[in-house]
Amino acid sequence: MNDTELNYIIKNKGKLVNNTPCFVLNKKQLQDTIENIKKLLPGEILYSFKTNSHPFIMKTVASKGCGFLLSSMEEAQKLINDYGINPEIILFQSPSLTEKQFRKIKLLGISRFVIDSWKQLELITSSLRGFAEKPELLVRINTGVKINEPELSYSCDSYLGFPLTEAGKVFEHLNEMKNKDLITLGLHNHLLSQNTYLETWKTNLNVISDYVQELKNKGIGLDIVDFGGGYPIEYSTPVLSLEELSRLISNTTEKIKTIYPNIRFIFEPGRKVVGESISLMAQVVHEKKFLDHNIAILDCSVYNASLDTLIVNLHLMAKKIEADKEECEDYVLRGSTPDSLDVFSKKVSLPKLSSGDHIVFMHAGAYAFWSDFISLKKPNYIVI
Repeated sequence: MNDTELNYIIKNKGKLVNNTPCFVLNKKQLQDTIENIKKLLPGEILYSFKTNSHPFIMKTVASKGCGFLLSSMEEAQKLINDYGINPEIILFQSPSLTEKQFRKIKLLGISRFVIDSWKQLELITSSLRGFAEKPELLVRINTGVKINEPELSYSCDSYLGFPLTEAGKVFEHLNEMKNKDLITLGLHNHLLSQNTYLETWKTNLNVISDYVQELKNKGIGLDIVDFGGGYPIEYSTPVLSLEELSRLISNTTEKIKTIYPNIRFIFEPGRKVVGESISLMAQVVHEKKFLDHNIAILDCSVYNASLDTLIVNLHLMAKKIEADKEECEDYVLRGSTPDSLDVFSKKVSLPKLSSGDHIVFMHAGAYAFWSDFISLKKPNYIVI
């Protein structure tokens, strides 16, 4: 976290301190981030809506000319029926898509799908009539690239998509439909959320470009390559910049263009779009000593503000708002519930804390979903 981010929170402290706990959305930073992504990634930008579905974010994404990646019928109904989003800019991806859901999604006007299994392939291709637009079908491939110790505990064995040994048969099947002008055909890949590993990016991109060449050699007519997401943001340690990754990606897209000159590219930045534009502000309600540990108890919980702390061991950066030149001490930052797992951080260095002080957790915008544990409510958003 840099001083500019903290100064922004301090500058707006008067609007925030009486509203804790709250998420603070920096609208200019969100807008600037989207513009930078569009400049650096050479293709269609689809915001992964599950990352954070706040209405202001949705409206900002749409106003910047980006589309959406959706994963549930409920998301589709909200975007199309409630917010009037054009279904043509929506790509639908869900490994659990049922026939009933498919019929409803189809009626909403969505005609772009990621295919994850043979069952889904059969479900969608057996009902190609009735689409408002020619269906766009992307086959999700699993490149098999592994990370032994990811920064966050996401499993590389997601069991999603088709292994490369099997995907070729799927492309051959769909290519027959493409040759009859019934569909637009694409390849989809998503390796890992919060992928902070340069060599892993290189390896995965090389596998994709080699596989695209293999499809070309088999006579497959490919229209789209979707590189998915994974663009990291900084939590506890520095990460690869989008500029670094864009250079890698551009090398790959240029190589693929020599194979398929008219191909289109799609990118799905979710965490990168919203993660760095939103902070979580909390107040210290109690502080105590427990043996040799300093304990600060906050007015929010990981259960209603940062479930990823539990799920993937993600610890948000914390700063004291009222910080001066006091000597720092190590603190355990506990959430508001009596649950033993409700801990934001077990060791964070902060100036001395007292009841009434304010803590800000930076880069808190991605996957800020919540539970109803002990009837907790999600903190409000304040857009400034």
